[in-house]
Amino acid sequence: MKALYLLLPLTSLLAACGATPTTEKTVEKIDYIDLSSVELRDRVKDYWSILTRTEPRYPIKAAKKGLAGCVELMTIINSEGKAQGYKVLSSYPKGLFDEAAARSLNTWAWLPTAVNTTKQPILTHIRIDFMIDSIPVGKKYLKNCPAGETFQVTGKIKKISY
Repeated sequence: MKALYLLLPLTSLLAACGATPTTEKTVEKIDYIDLSSVELRDRVKDYWSILTRTEPRYPIKAAKKGLAGCVELMTIINSEGKAQGYKVLSSYPKGLFDEAAARSLNTWAWLPTAVNTTKQPILTHIRIDFMIDSIPVGKKYLKNCPAGETFQVTGKIKKISY
């Protein structure tokens, strides 16, 4: 009799699990033009022009230490002119500015150019530099964040007197 009491709830549980529909996430595949290679990066402006670019917040930890850095992100500019997803390709110092750069990038907006009448999505790289105006950048920064097309974010150190 005890076995029957155990068997009955187990049977009900198995029957309920079998009847529960599974939910599958559908991932929408985006047909984009890959302009992420070094040779093609200049062609981004043939498809999209920046409408809104929000400056990232300079991380307090980095500002207190007087650190400069950069983050290179890969993103898709979708047909609505918004960044869709991102991947951090490189950053210096590693991980310090990543979150601020990504959060900023997600607020950017682009307008299609006159040539891009179909609002064709593109895959591209964007590098965001972080520097403090009053502090010269060091050799490590110049080695890890070489000159090129960037969006600079500058901060000013303010002395607070009490």
